[in-house]
Amino acid sequence: MSALMPLQRWDDVLRVGLLVLFFATWNLPIAFQQTALGCLLAFLGYTLWRTRALPRTPLWWPFFVFFAALLVSTVLSPDPLQSFIGYRKMWLMGGCLAVFVLVRSGREVEKLLTVALWVAGAVAVYSIVQHFTGLDLAKTLVGKESNLDPFWFGRQEGYRVKGLHPSGITYAHALLFPLCLITAWGLAPGLLKTQRLLLVGGWVCMLLALFFSLTRGVWVAYGVVLVVYGLVRGRRAVLAVVGGVAVCGLLFVSAGQGVRERGRSIFDVEANIGRSQIWLANIDMIKERPLTGWGFGNYKQFRAAFYQRYPQADTDAHAHNNFLQMWVDTGLLGLAAFLFLVGSIIVTGWRVYARQRTEPLKSLTLGCWLGLVGFLIGGLTQYNWGDAEVALVWWATVGLMMHLGQWTEE
Repeated sequence: MSALMPLQRWDDVLRVGLLVLFFATWNLPIAFQQTALGCLLAFLGYTLWRTRALPRTPLWWPFFVFFAALLVSTVLSPDPLQSFIGYRKMWLMGGCLAVFVLVRSGREVEKLLTVALWVAGAVAVYSIVQHFTGLDLAKTLVGKESNLDPFWFGRQEGYRVKGLHPSGITYAHALLFPLCLITAWGLAPGLLKTQRLLLVGGWVCMLLALFFSLTRGVWVAYGVVLVVYGLVRGRRAVLAVVGGVAVCGLLFVSAGQGVRERGRSIFDVEANIGRSQIWLANIDMIKERPLTGWGFGNYKQFRAAFYQRYPQADTDAHAHNNFLQMWVDTGLLGLAAFLFLVGSIIVTGWRVYARQRTEPLKSLTLGCWLGLVGFLIGGLTQYNWGDAEVALVWWATVGLMMHLGQWTEE
């Protein structure tokens, strides 16, 4: 036994280091995220080899049903081989299993989420600077020309921020997770004044970065998250939520005329014609193959004929809706399995939150759950489940919720 102690100690140091690295990349470029995830998955393989045991996750049955539906859709699709090639994107789901297995305690969860929040706060501050100056480090450091978009309202008012991600949309959807975390933690009872002020400062910076991203779907998603938070926490949280909404409104109004006009465009039918045309094109694809779909990974191969009917569609990259995209890709069978999976995740997360008794873990658990809810709401207007930078954070959060559920029971 004594001969194994140094190896076990170094194993644990490496485990913690890789987890910290992985959580620190949540709001960093995709190359950092995937490198950290690859290292974490390699260590997971080593850990499973040493223990000679396969973990049994609390959500194994919903995952099994989901993948079974995907396989049925692939086999019956017009191009099964291309669909199977598309499965390579599924490796991001490995983050869920890695976090579930390698995180060891509730205390570690608190520390890892704190790391994620610190990095997200720093990126938010950088994004505010980016809005006013046009600084684009992600391009500058690799010797490329900046591709930041100036606000398109006829005024030199600033740039649409994207943080360290390729677009403002991707950054906003990834930012929603730490924003939900810092909201729940900042409103938690029993915080020291310095802690609360620090969290409120980070929250304000993230809100401004979110507004400067001009991503309306995430604005709506976070608004719903605030309402859900008030409903969950009950009467004592109502005043805090009302105050939070008031601050959001004040920041929104003071963020500039461009941001305000972008907000008003949510209710402008003509301004959203491009998005509605995308949805109509995808509904036509569903009508062609309603039960088993076109096969996961086959979307780009068969979309052109349908988009030709809707020339006002502003992009044909995807369906701009998670649930519509799943229906197109995997048919009604796959959509039902997807709803079963995400529904099971939300129900499991709620149960985990309800069982927590100590702070700040209870508030952080609520923040994780709200992040999952916000992700699904944001997915009504964007295919964020297929966006690697965002999906990686989603699956890591799912792994955290599964771990917390098992840890609480034990």
